[in-house]
Amino acid sequence: GARTEMPDGTQYADYANVHNYVSSTRRMYQDNQAWQAADPTLNDAWDGLYGEYGRTWRSHFDGYSNAQLVTLPRVTTETGWDTGINAGGQAVQGKVLVNTYLSQFKRGWSYTFIYELVDGEGGAGEQGLNTAHYEPKLAATYIHNLTTILADKSTGAEMGRLNYAIPNEPATVHDLLLQKSNGNFELVVWGEAVDQSKEVVINFGAAHKAINVYDVTAKTDPIRKYNDVRSLPLVVGDHAMIVEEIG
Repeated sequence: GARTEMPDGTQYADYANVHNYVSSTRRMYQDNQAWQAADPTLNDAWDGLYGEYGRTWRSHFDGYSNAQLVTLPRVTTETGWDTGINAGGQAVQGKVLVNTYLSQFKRGWSYTFIYELVDGEGGAGEQGLNTAHYEPKLAATYIHNLTTILADKSTGAEMGRLNYAIPNEPATVHDLLLQKSNGNFELVVWGEAVDQSKEVVINFGAAHKAINVYDVTAKTDPIRKYNDVRSLPLVVGDHAMIVEEIG
């Protein structure tokens, strides 16, 4: 209906592509920072999918409906957090960027690219995962911890099911269930509360012989181990924890 040379229904790209910087257009830091940046229908302080492909931010052209945005194939080719400008320095950058990877994946983004590898590479600023002297920031460490804990080089195993529930899960707590090829379940639980921690309880449908708990801000080894667990209390603050069920 636009009277273009290409017929209606022509596909021009594989993905909608945005730069929905988790730091937002206001450089703020608030509850659910990463979760909101990844929201495909939110019209707020992030240069997100809605403002580029729903109702455009500048000329307010109508694009996809909210229902279409939810299923629209999408990628983020730039997002980041500047340790020199944004709140919290290296520690907050690291936690927010891990939360960004998790929130983006949970909310249907196919790829997420962090800007940038080293401070000052593409211009002024301190958005790097490493300093200008190539020293790893905490973000590099936390992301390394996440990927190391979740790493799985094998494929093809039959996926199973983990019966679990988090009753009364707070709005700032999110969860993502993954499974490795060896049968182990990895339940990632991350918090996005800026000022306070939330205590949640994970209820399992049956007792589990062995449970390991990891903290991506600590190390790649479990911080706690449990045996014969049917329910697990977990204090969740502003970063990701991983609850591993040993199959």
